[in-house]
Amino acid sequence: MAEHGDHPQHHCPHSHSHGFPSLHGFPHVHEDQHNLKELNKNYFNEHGHRYNDHPDGQELARRLGTAMINAYPFEEDSTLVLDYACGTGLISKILAAHAKCIVGVDISQSMVDQYNLSVSNQGIPPEEMRAVCCDLTVAPDQLDGMKFDVVVCASSYHHFPSIEDVTKALASYLKPGGSLLVADLIKPSSAESAQTLFPARAHNIVAHKGGFEEADIKAVFESAGLINFSFVTACETKKHGRPVQLFLASGTKEVLEGA
Repeated sequence: MAEHGDHPQHHCPHSHSHGFPSLHGFPHVHEDQHNLKELNKNYFNEHGHRYNDHPDGQELARRLGTAMINAYPFEEDSTLVLDYACGTGLISKILAAHAKCIVGVDISQSMVDQYNLSVSNQGIPPEEMRAVCCDLTVAPDQLDGMKFDVVVCASSYHHFPSIEDVTKALASYLKPGGSLLVADLIKPSSAESAQTLFPARAHNIVAHKGGFEEADIKAVFESAGLINFSFVTACETKKHGRPVQLFLASGTKEVLEGA
């Protein structure tokens, strides 16, 4: 996606959510999972307007976005990207110059509004970059049949009650041969360090408080039918004064013969 005005606009199919979808085709959400999702949605709806005020978050997004660009051969004229749990669009902004179209998805309407306002303020048309508010795990095909070359999800897996359900849902939006890129916290080697990744006040919106091991992510990628699994250290940062590492995991949707 070049700077707006550099060349004619690219277009990708329009998408939007359609209210409360049918649950057919995906597992029923356990009540505890539903409650955690609601707590997350309410929290980010309340704090979305201040989300971009943290320079540390912007720097982390820059590092993770750069790792994603190095992990996948983005093409400015053709690559379609889905940014899941997109928040206000920090990762999308890093990837924008390398993609034809980016669609952000988040369960928080406040985050989606901030994302779209920022895009509009930059003069970028929605055909190139936009966000919609929906939960892709509750029903299949919520984006009007769109399939993507790359699906990314950064610093959000620790919020999801079931990373298996999320991974299967995200894989379903990949084109054959497309890649899923997930970045999140690596589980520290000591139990004490793992327990202090998140402050107690955040425990009600964090499902996986100790981060993830490679085996955790590999299992859900393989369960979703993804191949060519990779798990690397993407960057290091500090969280509450302690050094932490973030991984970048990737997997590919298999191209079936005759497909």
